[in-house]
Amino acid sequence: MAAEVTLNTTHNDIYREVRAYLLGLFHLEGDQVIRGYSNNAPLPNPPFILMNIIHEQALSTNAYDYSIDEGNVEVMQSLEIQMQLDFYGETSGEISRKFCTLWRNLYACERLERCQPLYCDEPKYLPFTNEASEYEERYMVTTYLTYNPVITHEQDFITNPRISIHSL
Repeated sequence: MAAEVTLNTTHNDIYREVRAYLLGLFHLEGDQVIRGYSNNAPLPNPPFILMNIIHEQALSTNAYDYSIDEGNVEVMQSLEIQMQLDFYGETSGEISRKFCTLWRNLYACERLERCQPLYCDEPKYLPFTNEASEYEERYMVTTYLTYNPVITHEQDFITNPRISIHSL
């Protein structure tokens, strides 16, 4: 039987937390903050925010926490995520500016638990052509955040070694 390996924080957890932050910050409905693009599915009516994790990189080497009593080891690594946020709608410029200002502030730090904001790029104006070939207002922000996922796996330990020395 294979040993169980667990991960305490996933990308789904990060999406959920950032989504909850955005919904609360801008008082949006649930379907106005969505994850990624879906093929053959129309985008919601503006205003809405689209989230995509576009890159992840290590910020540290691994740290270890050995638990002899539990028979496992926890391996933690600090990671940086780049998340692209696309703000759609007539107020997208204003909303993206509010987001950037508060992402760089204690306000965001106090509202996020599994991840923490680092910084973000300035909003970029990138109009979007929708499925009806009409232009829509869109501002794009790349935001950077950090989190520390922990992977736990089984580990064998020697607790009472007995060493004997025999002369030759």
